[in-house]
Amino acid sequence: MRIDRILSSCVFATLSCFSFSAFANGGEESGLQSFEVDWFSSGAAIQDLRDRSTKTFELLDQDNSSSITFDEIDLSEMESEVSDMNNEELREYSRRVQAIQSRFMNWTIEFDEFEVVDTNGDGVWNRDEYEERRQNLQSHRLQLGLEEYDADENGAVELHEFNSHLDELELLDEDADGIVSHKEAFKSKDDRVISDVLMNRLAADEMVWASYSMAAPAASTSNAFEVKVMRNVEIEVDKKAKD
Repeated sequence: MRIDRILSSCVFATLSCFSFSAFANGGEESGLQSFEVDWFSSGAAIQDLRDRSTKTFELLDQDNSSSITFDEIDLSEMESEVSDMNNEELREYSRRVQAIQSRFMNWTIEFDEFEVVDTNGDGVWNRDEYEERRQNLQSHRLQLGLEEYDADENGAVELHEFNSHLDELELLDEDADGIVSHKEAFKSKDDRVISDVLMNRLAADEMVWASYSMAAPAASTSNAFEVKVMRNVEIEVDKKAKD
């Protein structure tokens, strides 16, 4: 289900934030009940969403060409340069990896993984193809993600394409208060809009944002499982508070 895919991609960061909030309440009020009451009314300011998206674009546009090409998001190529980076370069590299994975890594489009790894098309994997299979599959998913943004099919993503999924924010903002609530966001048919709104506040915290970006992609997580996890967190937090 669509909602499963979106929520499970955000569940780690959401639970992290939720658990800290519940603990801060000292167990006097159920963290889960407070979460349920406030969650749908919470949201993100439209201007904040646009500004954050533009800053992400600027981070990924390494050559300042006002467009993002595949070479600029090719994680395989970037990984080969890590050993020569100093501490400052490593921090910048980490930020770029997080942004690339969250924006361009496409886990929704199905494809024949065998054919992607079989780069010479001979019907079998040789040793080199086998050893490079992870990098090739990763690059293929990134290419698919870039193509989703690339509306004019010129091989690059310009700023207006990168931010195009945010064009409907004003329409989603039914009360015209400049903020898209979680409830309003879920009326969008674009998963990227929903993800941006859900992650806006958490993205301000680098530790949580890094955990979210590096988390494994959604597969078969169900709503029931997510609720059960949150209830387990609540029980553990309440127990600690009582002790």
